[in-house]
Amino acid sequence: MIEQMSKITLLVEEARAERSLKNLRKLGVLHVKPIPNPPSADLAAIDSRIEQIRKALALLGDASDVRQKHKGDAADLVEEIIRDGKALEIQTEKQRELSAALNWYENWSRVSLEQLEALKREGYYLTLYQLSHADWQELREAPDLFELNSDKSSVQVALISDNPEKKLNFRTVTLPELPVDVLETQLRENAFLLKQSQKQLEDARSYADLIKSYLEQLKKEQRFAQVRNGLGLEENIAYLQGYVPSETAPLIEEAARKYAWGYVEEEPEETDNPPTKLKNAKWIQIIQPVFDFLGTVPGYREKDVSMYFLLFFTVFVAMIIGDAGYGLIFLLLALFLTFKTKKSGKKLPRFITLLYVLSLTTLAWGALTGTWFGSMAIANLPFFKSMIVPQITSFPELFPDLSVNPQDRVMLICFVLAVIQLGLASIINLIENLPQLKAFEHLGWFSLTVGLFTLVLNLVLGMNLPAFAMWLIGGGFLFILLFGKQEKGKPFFKGILAGLGGAFNTFLDAISSFSNIISYIRLFAVGMATVAIASSFNDIAAPMMQGPAIIAAALILLIGHGLNIIMGLLSVIVHGIRLNMLEFSGQLGLEWTGYKYEPFDDK
Repeated sequence: MIEQMSKITLLVEEARAERSLKNLRKLGVLHVKPIPNPPSADLAAIDSRIEQIRKALALLGDASDVRQKHKGDAADLVEEIIRDGKALEIQTEKQRELSAALNWYENWSRVSLEQLEALKREGYYLTLYQLSHADWQELREAPDLFELNSDKSSVQVALISDNPEKKLNFRTVTLPELPVDVLETQLRENAFLLKQSQKQLEDARSYADLIKSYLEQLKKEQRFAQVRNGLGLEENIAYLQGYVPSETAPLIEEAARKYAWGYVEEEPEETDNPPTKLKNAKWIQIIQPVFDFLGTVPGYREKDVSMYFLLFFTVFVAMIIGDAGYGLIFLLLALFLTFKTKKSGKKLPRFITLLYVLSLTTLAWGALTGTWFGSMAIANLPFFKSMIVPQITSFPELFPDLSVNPQDRVMLICFVLAVIQLGLASIINLIENLPQLKAFEHLGWFSLTVGLFTLVLNLVLGMNLPAFAMWLIGGGFLFILLFGKQEKGKPFFKGILAGLGGAFNTFLDAISSFSNIISYIRLFAVGMATVAIASSFNDIAAPMMQGPAIIAAALILLIGHGLNIIMGLLSVIVHGIRLNMLEFSGQLGLEWTGYKYEPFDDK
C-alpha cells in the first residue's frame, strides 16, 4: 500500500532558521523538497571534500583483509592518500616512459648520445628509419644506408651522410633524449619512489573504516547544507516545503507549536509530485531488495504491486532456475548467511529471507520435475522419483507409459501464468475505475486476454479452439473501443467516437497483448536450457569418474554447474523481472515514475 502524503509548508524567522532545521532533523519525518538555489560556499566545500574522500577510498580498494585502526585525523589521512595517489600516478607514468626509452636502446643498440654527437663533429649525420622489407629491397644498394636489424615485419636502417639535409622519404625514428646510463639510474630511483608510494597507500588501508565513518558524517553535513541552501527567503522569513505521511503529520503540528514555526498542512495538488512510501505486511516487504536493486519506485498516484510482484517473481525464479540441486545450494547459502548475521548480532536482512523463499520454491519445482543437478540417474533414485509429477518431468524416459508430452504441459503452465497475471492486471484496473464508464474498458481487456490465451493454446500447443474464443476477442475489442476514451464530464457518444478514431492503435495494442502472452514461454525455454546445460556437463564428466581422471571430472562439474547457476541468475534478471516490470506493469499501466520517501533526519 502507498501511504497518503500531506504537503507541509513551514515558516520561521531567518535568524532562527539554523536552529529550526536542527530541530526538524531531530524530528525526522519530513521529506524536504529544497528550492533549487545556487549552491552556497559551505555546500560546495562539503561536496568537494566528499569527492576527495571517495577518490581516497577508491585508491585504498577493499580493506576487509586488513586490521583496522580507529584513531587518527581522517581529514589529514585523506589528503595524504590523495597526495600519495597522485605521486603514484606520476611515478607509474614516468616508469612507463623510462622503460619505453630503454626498450628503444634494446631494439636499436645501446649506442650513446655522446657517440652520435662525436659523429656530428666529424661531419657525419645519422638518421634512423624502420622500413618494410619491400622498401628495403629497393634501397639496399644505396652506399650510405646500413641495415642494423630486421624481423618478420620490418627492417631497421641507418642513413649516415655528410649532408645534414639528406633524408629518405619515410618517417624518421626519434632518438631518446637521455643516454642509457642516465635512463637506468632514473629508472632505479623512480622504482624506489614508486615502491614507497605503494607502501604508504598499503599502510593507509588500515584506516579505511575511519575514513568511511568520516564520509558518513560528511554526508549528514551535506544533507543539512542542502536543505539549508534550499530554503526560500521572503522579507526576513525563511520557508521550506516537503511531504510527510498523513498519519505522522500531527508530529509536525506539535513541533510547530513547540518551536513557534508557521505551519500549513494541505492535500497535494495534481501538479505536485510527492514521494512514495510503501507500507506492507512484513512477508511482502521481503521483495523490497529487488526493487532497491532495480532502483524502481511506483509513482505516488500509481499502484503498489509488491504482493503480486513477490508471488509471481517467486514462481518465475523457481521455473527459470528449475533445478532442485541448485535450490539446495541457495538454501545452504541462506543458512550460512543467517549464521554469520546472527553471530555478528545484526538483524537478519530482508534479502536473506527472500533467498530462503526462492531457494525453497526452486527446490519444490525441481523435485516435482525430477531435476537434481540435471542428472537422470539422481532423478531415478526411488526417493527422488517418488516426488516427481510425470506430466511435467524433465526426464520422460523414466516413465515409459506416459501418454502426454511433459514439455507441452510445462508450456501450458507458462501460458496459464500469463493469463492469470495479465488478467489480474485488468481486474485491478476494473475495480480501480469503478463506477466510471471507463472501467468497462478493462473488462474488455480481460475478455481479450482470455480469448487470446485460448488462441495461443491452439496455435502453439494444438489444442482445440473453443467456439466462444472469437466472441471473447471480438467482444473485448468492442468494449475497449466503446469505453476506452470515456472520461468524466465527456458525453458518452463523443467518447465512443474518440475510441473509434483510435481503433488502429487499439488493434496494435491487441497484437501486443497476444505477444505478451506468448512471451511467457520464456519460462519454459530458459528452464529447459538450464537442464540441458547441466546434463551436458554431466555427460562430459561421466567417462572420467574413475582413477586419477576423477579430479578432472570434479573440476568439469564444478565449473560447469557454477556457470549454469550464474547464467540462471542472469536469466532471472533478464526474464523473471522483465515479465513483472514490462508485461504485467504495462497491462496495469504502471510506469514506475516515483521516487522514495526519504525523511530529513540525522541518521
